[in-house]
Amino acid sequence: MNDSSCWPVSSEKLLAETQQLTDSGVWCLDTRSQMLYWSDSTYALFERELDKAPTLDDAINYYSKSDRLKISKAIENAIDDNEAWSVEAEIITESGRKKFIRTCGRPFKLDNGAYLLFGSIQDISQSHSNLLTLKQRTKSLNAILDNLVDGVITINEKGIIQGFSKPAERIFGYQADEVVGLNVKHLMPQPYRREHDQYLTNYQATGKRKIIGIGREVTALRKNGEEFPIDLAVSETKTELGTRFIGTVRDITQQKEAAKRIEFLSHHDELTGLPNRARLLEQTEVLLRSTAVTVACLNIDYFRRINSVLGEDIGDQVILSVAERVKSAVGKYAMVAKDLADRFIIACACPPCVKEDIIQSIESLVVTIREPIVVDTCINPIHITVSAGIASLSKGTNAKDALVNAESALERAKRQGRNRSCVYQDTMLANLQYDYKIETGLHEELQRLKFGQNVGFECWLQSKVNRNFEVCGAEALIRWRYQGQLIRPDEFIPLAERLGLIIDIGFWMLTKVAGLISATNLPIAINVSPKQFLEPDFPEKIIRVMRESDAPFENLIIEITENLLLHDHTQVLSVMNELNQVGIQFSIDDFGTGYSNLRRLQLLPVSELKIDKEFTQNAFHSERDRNLLDSIILMAKQMRVEIVAEGVETALQAAYLKDSGVDLQQGYYFAKPISSELWARS
Repeated sequence: MNDSSCWPVSSEKLLAETQQLTDSGVWCLDTRSQMLYWSDSTYALFERELDKAPTLDDAINYYSKSDRLKISKAIENAIDDNEAWSVEAEIITESGRKKFIRTCGRPFKLDNGAYLLFGSIQDISQSHSNLLTLKQRTKSLNAILDNLVDGVITINEKGIIQGFSKPAERIFGYQADEVVGLNVKHLMPQPYRREHDQYLTNYQATGKRKIIGIGREVTALRKNGEEFPIDLAVSETKTELGTRFIGTVRDITQQKEAAKRIEFLSHHDELTGLPNRARLLEQTEVLLRSTAVTVACLNIDYFRRINSVLGEDIGDQVILSVAERVKSAVGKYAMVAKDLADRFIIACACPPCVKEDIIQSIESLVVTIREPIVVDTCINPIHITVSAGIASLSKGTNAKDALVNAESALERAKRQGRNRSCVYQDTMLANLQYDYKIETGLHEELQRLKFGQNVGFECWLQSKVNRNFEVCGAEALIRWRYQGQLIRPDEFIPLAERLGLIIDIGFWMLTKVAGLISATNLPIAINVSPKQFLEPDFPEKIIRVMRESDAPFENLIIEITENLLLHDHTQVLSVMNELNQVGIQFSIDDFGTGYSNLRRLQLLPVSELKIDKEFTQNAFHSERDRNLLDSIILMAKQMRVEIVAEGVETALQAAYLKDSGVDLQQGYYFAKPISSELWARS
C-alpha cells in the first residue's frame, strides 16, 4: 500500500501542486559544497529567473539587512544543534518588492558526516499585513480604552475577568495581570459578592436581565479594601469564544461627595459649617408650633475694615473664632446659624430655657466677644465688638416675624452706638415705619431738586477759631427740614449713603458752600462722601461750581474720611492732585479713628488734619487718653499740616489744645452750628 507506483500522480507533481496551493517553495543546502537548490516555486517567490542558480550568499542577500544575521544564525544553530528551525523575515525580491516570508528547515546528516539542510519557504505577506492591521486596530482600541475616564472590564459567562483596561486599573488599584482570570466578584464587597454568581446563573437560565443595558449605581471594592460608589453599565456580546459581558465603570466618589457638599451648603454656611438662615428658619418654624422662641441676631461691628486692612484670610479666622465663642456661650439647647457676611443668628425654645436667662446669656456674649482674638498669621491681637438684637415670639407665630423683629432690635443697637444688645419692643416697628418715611421723603426731595423746585435741605455752619480764638472760617453741615420737622443728619445721611442719593445731595450742598465762600471770602470746609468723591466727573463738577459762583478755590476745604483712603489709592490721589492744582485744599476728618496707612497719607496733598472729638473730650478722663491726644498732635506736626481739633466744649480743653500747638479749634465752647444766613450776617 506504500508503493508510490500505486498513486495516480507522481510525487514530483504532487509536490509542485502542494507548493502552488500553499504559495510556498522548497530548498536544500549542501553544507560541504555550499550548493543551494531551489524549487521552481522558490524561484517564483524570489522573482528570480530559473536559469540563474543562486548561491547561499545570493539567498541571504535577498533578506533585509536587519534579518540577514537572523537567517545566518538560524542555519548555524541548526547545524550545531541538529535541530529544526523556523523564522519569519522580510525579503526584497529581484524586482525590488518587499515580502514577508516564513522559512523553516532541519538538518539531515549524511553517511560521510556532511549535512544537508532542507526546508520550505512560504509567502506570508498577506497574513502579515492582516496581522499588522489587526495589531494596529487593537493598539488603537487599547489606546482609546486606556484614555477613557471610564474603566472597561470584560468577563465571560462564568464571571471570569478576561480584560481590564488601564482606567480600570486606576479605579480599582489592581494591575490587569493581578485580576485577569479571577472572578469579577473579587471587585465587590459583601453582600454583592455573594449574590453575583447567582445573578449570572439566573440570567443565563431565564434571560431576565436586571442591569444589562441599564446604568446604575453600585458599590465596588478597591485593592486596599476601600468600598466606593461606581456607575456601572453592562452590555452583552457574542464572540467565537462564547458570551462576553462588557462592563463600563466610572468612579463617582467625587460626584457623590460634590452632591453631598451641595446638599450640605444648601442648608449650611461653607466657612463655619453652621446651619444657614434658611435652615434655622425651618427649625424655628417647627419649634414655634409647640413653644415660644427667643431669637437673637448678632452682627460684628465694622467687620469690613478687618477684611479691607488685614485681608479676607484673617477675616475668615475672626469669623471662625466668633462662631466658636457663640456656640460655647449659648450651650446645647440653642440653635446657632451663620447668616450672610458677618452675621449670626441664635434661636432657643423658651422651655427648657427661661426667656430672661436666654437674654442674659446673649448680653453676656456681647461682652465675651470683646476679648482679643489671636490669629497666628497676625502680629497683634484683633479687637472686635458685636451688636445684638433680641426678640421673643409666642407659640404659633411666624419664624420670619421673629427674625424680622430681632433684626429691628439689631438696627436699634447699631444706632445706639453698637457694641451692645437691644431687646425688641413694639415701638421698634414704628421706627421701621419712620425709616421708610425718611427714605420716601429723600426720594421726593431729590425729585423736586431735579426739577429746580424748593427743597427742605438747609446749609448750616459751625465756626472755627484760630489760636487767638478768632473766627477764621467754618465747617458746612447739612440739615433737612421735612414735613415741619428738622431731621438729624445721623438719621438721613446713612440712609442716603446706602441708597446712593448722597451724590445729588452732596452737590446741592457744594453749590451752597461755593456761594458762601464767594460772599464771605472765608475758608469753608465741606464733608464729601466717598461715593461722591469717587464719581468719575467729581473734579469737573467741583471746578465748574466754584467758577460759576466766582469763589476762590483756595477757600474750599474738602473734608474726607480715612475710610476713603481704603479705596483705590491711585484714583484717590489722582482726584486730589487734580483739585489741589487749582488751589482746593484737603482735610482728613476724624483723624485717628480709621485705619490709615500713614506712609500713604504723607503722599497725599493734605493741608489739614481734624482730630476727632472723641480724643478731645476724653483727653481729661485719664493720663492714657491725654497721652493719646498728645501723640496724635505730635504726629500731625511731624506731617507739617494744619491741625484742627473738633468737639471742644470746655475752657480747659480749649486752653490745653492751644498750648499743645493746635492751629484751629471747633466746638460748642466757641459756637454751635447755625443757619448759613445767620452765620454770614454774624
